[in-house]
Amino acid sequence: MWNSSQSISNCSESADFQYVLFPVIYSLVFVLGLAGNSFVLGYFFWTKSATAPANVFLVNLATIDLLFVLTLPFRIAYHALHNDWVFGEALCKITGCLFFANLYGSSLFLACICLERYVAVVHPLRHLHFRQLRYRVGAALVVWAVLLAATLYLALRGPLTSPFADGRTACLENFSSRSWKGRISGVSIFAAVVGFLLPLLLIGVCYPLIAWRLLATPGMQPGSRAVRRKALRTVLVVFGVFLVCFVPYHVVQLVHTLGRVGALGGCSLIRATYVARRVTMALTSLNACLDPLVYYFAAERFSWRPYWKCACCPMRSQRPLGLRTLPAHQGPSTEGNTAPGSED
Repeated sequence: MWNSSQSISNCSESADFQYVLFPVIYSLVFVLGLAGNSFVLGYFFWTKSATAPANVFLVNLATIDLLFVLTLPFRIAYHALHNDWVFGEALCKITGCLFFANLYGSSLFLACICLERYVAVVHPLRHLHFRQLRYRVGAALVVWAVLLAATLYLALRGPLTSPFADGRTACLENFSSRSWKGRISGVSIFAAVVGFLLPLLLIGVCYPLIAWRLLATPGMQPGSRAVRRKALRTVLVVFGVFLVCFVPYHVVQLVHTLGRVGALGGCSLIRATYVARRVTMALTSLNACLDPLVYYFAAERFSWRPYWKCACCPMRSQRPLGLRTLPAHQGPSTEGNTAPGSED
């Protein structure tokens, strides 16, 4: 056992491609994520719909994405300098905490959106109560409280920077074998269960139930059918974001953690999963620019279709460019309504 622990602690890790991969991916996510999430938040506040019950989870999701995107220039510089952190311990903790807050906060808010769609379709009477603002704000505050507690724990439990052998300063990596067997492995597994596995199970249960309810009632009226189709597509997009951005990272992270604590494999496994972690960490950042797809399908009366004539029409220029809303003669909107033409 001693020899196994010693060999694991002496494992050397290398993935030189990350010095190009991360700057390229993070730069792309920074541009698209900053534009997309700023546009969404601007739209919600411009139209005074940020506090609408249907949009509470979307506003929180866009906010946490935007906070994460604003930290990416520091991560770009870090990897461009061959993983040399020159910004100090405080900024390492801030960017690290926001990375994990986005990773698990996005999972939890996406799960909330999925659960809300499930209740709307499968239990419409209960949804009349759930759609009240206080319930959604309460759920959002619970998510933020969990994220705050987790990030404070991460920030206060010890330094997140450490020196490499060649003098470079690591941020969020290069932890000792003792750290892996202590707080890091415990936090990693707990966060994966609460922030990933439970939301994934929730989405995995809700999607088939929504699909079954939609297919089991073929005689419903067109308006109801459109709402349910929209709910189905919303959950499908959420599930797709999970599969692309979160599943690969957590599977690799779990195997790497088990290797680090000596429960699985040895140096060869750690080296392989270190390389895989570089790729999957880049994939997790893509959720910040894929989440706007969720806004398109989930938001009430929201459309990305450009309305180019707005810029030339004084009467219409008061509306936000690039968006269309339902005409006033169609009456008040209900949960799941969309702009004309956006359903198909």
